[in-house]
Amino acid sequence: MCPNSVVRGEAKENKPVTVTVGQGYTPNRPERPTTAALIDLMRRDPQIRIRPWGGIQLPGGGGWRTPFMMALAGETAPDIYYAWFHVIQNDIRQNFLYPLNEWVGEDLNGNGLIDDDEALWDEWKRVPDLWRRVATVDGKVYGIPVPTISYYGLIYRKDLVAQAGLNPEQPPETWDDFFYWCQKLTRPAEDGSRGQRAYAQFDFPWFWLPWVQAAGGSPVVQDRVSPTTGRVYSFPMEELNFITPDTGENLRDVESTWRANFDSPEAIAAAEWFHRLRWAPWIVDPVTGEPVNLTEKQVLAGRVEVDGRVIAVDEDNLIRGVTRPMIGQDRDVASMFARGEIALFQSDVGQLDEYGQNAGVPSDLIGMMPFPAMDKNHKRVFQGHRHYWGMTSLVGQRPKKERDKVWEAYKVLVSQEVGDREAYDMVLSGNAMFVRPETLRRLGLSEYLQDIPPTVLRFYDEVDAGQIWVRTEPFTGFWLSASDLLQNNVLSFILSTTGREFDYVRALKQTTIEANRGMMFEMPQEELDQYRPTARVLFGIALLVIFTCLFLIVREKYEAPAGSSGGKARPLLSAWMLAPALITIGVWSYYPLIRGAVMAFQEYRIAGESEWVGLNNIILVARDPNFYLYIQKTLKFVALTMTFGFLTPIVLALLLTEVPRGKIFFRTMFFLPQMTSGIVVALMWKMMYDPTPQGLLNQLLDGLGLPAQAWLQDPFWAMFCVILPGVWASAGMASLLYIAALHSFPEDLYESAALDGAGFLKRARHIALPQLMPLIIINFVGTFIASFQNMGHIFLLTFGGPGKETTVIGLAIWKLAYNDLRFSTATTMAWFLGVALIGFTYFQIRFLRKLEFRRAGDN
Repeated sequence: MCPNSVVRGEAKENKPVTVTVGQGYTPNRPERPTTAALIDLMRRDPQIRIRPWGGIQLPGGGGWRTPFMMALAGETAPDIYYAWFHVIQNDIRQNFLYPLNEWVGEDLNGNGLIDDDEALWDEWKRVPDLWRRVATVDGKVYGIPVPTISYYGLIYRKDLVAQAGLNPEQPPETWDDFFYWCQKLTRPAEDGSRGQRAYAQFDFPWFWLPWVQAAGGSPVVQDRVSPTTGRVYSFPMEELNFITPDTGENLRDVESTWRANFDSPEAIAAAEWFHRLRWAPWIVDPVTGEPVNLTEKQVLAGRVEVDGRVIAVDEDNLIRGVTRPMIGQDRDVASMFARGEIALFQSDVGQLDEYGQNAGVPSDLIGMMPFPAMDKNHKRVFQGHRHYWGMTSLVGQRPKKERDKVWEAYKVLVSQEVGDREAYDMVLSGNAMFVRPETLRRLGLSEYLQDIPPTVLRFYDEVDAGQIWVRTEPFTGFWLSASDLLQNNVLSFILSTTGREFDYVRALKQTTIEANRGMMFEMPQEELDQYRPTARVLFGIALLVIFTCLFLIVREKYEAPAGSSGGKARPLLSAWMLAPALITIGVWSYYPLIRGAVMAFQEYRIAGESEWVGLNNIILVARDPNFYLYIQKTLKFVALTMTFGFLTPIVLALLLTEVPRGKIFFRTMFFLPQMTSGIVVALMWKMMYDPTPQGLLNQLLDGLGLPAQAWLQDPFWAMFCVILPGVWASAGMASLLYIAALHSFPEDLYESAALDGAGFLKRARHIALPQLMPLIIINFVGTFIASFQNMGHIFLLTFGGPGKETTVIGLAIWKLAYNDLRFSTATTMAWFLGVALIGFTYFQIRFLRKLEFRRAGDN
C-alpha cells in the first residue's frame, strides 16, 4: 500500500465529527451552563466539534418550529434539538426523532418500556417513570428529559403584600384566601395613574390548567376497560398505577384511550374561578377598609348592608375583579411588576432574574407560592415541566462512529452537570432562594440555605411529601390545537370587555366535543369506516366537478370563433417559445398541486415514509363542524372585503377625478400607504386597536365622549377591524388604475353632460361607470379569488380570534399544517376550497370572453 494512502486514510479517520445543536449552544456566551459544558466536552475529546445550528428565522406564529421543520425536510436540520415535552409525541409521529435504544437499551420483555434491568446506560435508571413513558413509543426511546424540572408557581412582591397589611410569609392556601389577598392588593386607578391590580391574568390555557388541577381535575384522562367486568375506568393524565377503586383490579397491561376532559366539574369550577377573578363585584368598606363581596342583585339595587350599616354601591366605589387582563399590546409583565401595577403573576421560578433583578426588584422582595387549592379538601399545585433533548432522524443516516460522537454531546446536554451549572448560576446571581434545598446540599452550598425563606423550604418539603401536587400540561394528542381552542373559545372571551355575561360552561362543553372529535385526539377507525361510503360519493362528485370544469375551460379556450381566419401556424416554434413559461408554471404551480393531491390520501410525514390512508382525511374534514364554520367566516370575510376593499377604490377614483384643486396632493396622500410594508401596516393598526384607554382609537372615542371598545377582542368588530388596514393601504394604488382609465375616455362626454346640467352622481352613473365596467369586472374576479386566499392581516392581528370569529379557511389550513403538523388534513381542506374556486374560475372565463377590450385612446 502506498504510504501516502495510509496517511490520507489516517487523516480521514481522525477528522473531527461536527455535531450541530439547535438551541442552547451560544459560543459568544461561554459562561452559560450548556455552552460551558459543551466547550469542556470539546476540550476532553478533540474529535468532537460542536456547532450551533442557525436556520431561517420567520416572524409571527412560525417561531422556531417552522424553520426547523423546513430544515428537516431539506435534510439540513441540527443533529440535536430541544423538544418540548407536550409536543414530543407529535414529533415522534412525524419521524422527526431518531431512537436512542442503541445507547439506552432494548425492550427485551416486550412491555413497551426500557426497564432498569434492560438499560445499558445507567443514567436512564434515574429518569422518573412518567417522563420515560412520555418519550417512549413501542419500546423505542426518543428523548431524554433535561436534568432539572422547571417549576411554575405564583410570584409576588413581598413589599406590596406587607404594605397591604398581609403577611408575605403566610401565602394563601385556598381560592377564597387568595381572592382576599388579591382584594387587599388591588387599588383602583386615580389621578391619572393606572392603579394597582393584584394578579396579571392571561388567556393562555397553560395559565388556566393549574387552577383545574388545584380543583382536583385532570385536563386529559385515560380510559381503560376492565377485561373481567367490561367497565370503563378513567384515570388522571399522570397516573402510573391503574388499580380500579371498586374491585382492586390492576389494569396495567390494558391500553389507554385518551380523551380531553375540559368540561369536567373541576374544569368548570376553574373556569368559574377564572371568571370570578376577572368580574366579581366588590367594594371597600369606607369604615373598616375591608373588602365587601357583592352579588349582582346588590349591584343592581345600589346598596349593601354591612354590620347594620347601609353602604351605597355606585360607579365611584364599585370594583370589578382583582386582575389586570393581559390583552392587547399591554403585556409587559416585568415592567408592571417593577412599577407595582401588579403584585402577582405566574412564572417559571428558574427565570426570575428576568422579572427580578433585570426589572429592578431585589430578589429578597420576591416571594413564590404554589397555586392555592380550591378548598381545604384539595391540594395546592406547582406546574412542573421537563423538556427533552432529541436527536433528529438525520442522525440515523450517519455512520456508527459519528452517531457515537453525537451521543457523547447528547449525554452532556442531559447530564446532571448542566443542571448543577444552572444551580451555580442561580446562586451567583443572588437567587439561591429559588434553588431546591437538596441541590444546594448536594453541591456543598449548604450555607446558602439561610437565603431560602422558611416558607419556601416548607413548600419543597411538602412537594417531596406529596402534600403539594406537581402537575404538567397534557403530553398526548394534539395539545397545541386544543390549547388554541381553549384560548379562543373560552379564556379570551372571559377576559374580554364583553366577558361578564359569557357562558363559559357551554363553551367548555363544545370545546371538549371538538377536541375529542379529531381536533386533539383522532377519530377511531371504527367511526371512520361508518362514513367511508359517503366519502366515496363526495370524492366522486369532487372529481366530476373538477374534470368537467377543466374540460369546458380547455374546450372553450381553444374553440376558434366563428368566421375567424387564422394565419399559418408554426407549432414547433410556438412550442419552443412557450417552453420556458410552461416549465416554470409546471414546476412551481402544477407539481405542488399534484403533490398536494397525493398528500390528501396519506398520513403525510415530513421525515420518513408517509402512510396511505385512503379517504380518511376527506371523512375527517367533512365530519368536522369547524370546517363549515371556517367556510362561513371566509364568506363573511370575502363579502366585507368586496364591499369595502373593492368598492372603495372606485369611489375614491371618481372623487379624485372630480376634485377641483390639489389633485396631485390628494392622490399622493392616498398612494403613500401602498409604499409601506404590509407587516408594518398591520402592526401599526394593531397598536391603534389597543383595547386599553391608551389605544389611539379609544383615545379618539374618549374625546368624543364615547365608551372605549375592545376592537380586536370584540366579536362584533373583529372581522371589520382586520379588513380595514388592507383597505386603507391598498385603496390608493387601485384607485390610480381607475383614474388612468377615466383619463382615457373622451373629455367631450363629460363636457356635454355638464352642459346638459348633469351633476357628479349622474356623470358617474351614466358615463364613468359604464366605461369602467370591463376593468371593474376584471378587478372583481381577481379580488374575489384573492380574498379567499388572503389571511395576512388576520394572522398578525387576531390569529383567528376572538373565538373563531376571524378564522378564515386559509388560516385554518395554516394552523393545521404548521401548528399541528397535520399536513394531510390541511391539504384536504385546501382541496375542498379548490374545487369551489375551480368552478368559479370556469364561470369567470366564460364571462370574460364576452368582454371587449380596446387600447386606451381608441375611439
